[in-house]
Amino acid sequence: MPVRATHATLSAGRDAVYDARARQGSVPIEFHLDDGSTLDGALILTSAELEWLHQQTSRLVDAHGRALGGTP
Repeated sequence: MPVRATHATLSAGRDAVYDARARQGSVPIEFHLDDGSTLDGALILTSAELEWLHQQTSRLVDAHGRALGGTP
């Protein structure tokens, strides 16, 4: 039976990179497999996907702030 990825996390200590020529960004991630092993990888995003991800993560940061008692 093939090993499957259960989830992915951001790779610690590695920065995201934007390639202006390709108009895409690369975010280093680590895949966690169901056998307990990990694999390094990258999330490659177009400019439009980068903007969408920014909107989504900003919404999450706002929700986190509200949950900690910050302003709505």
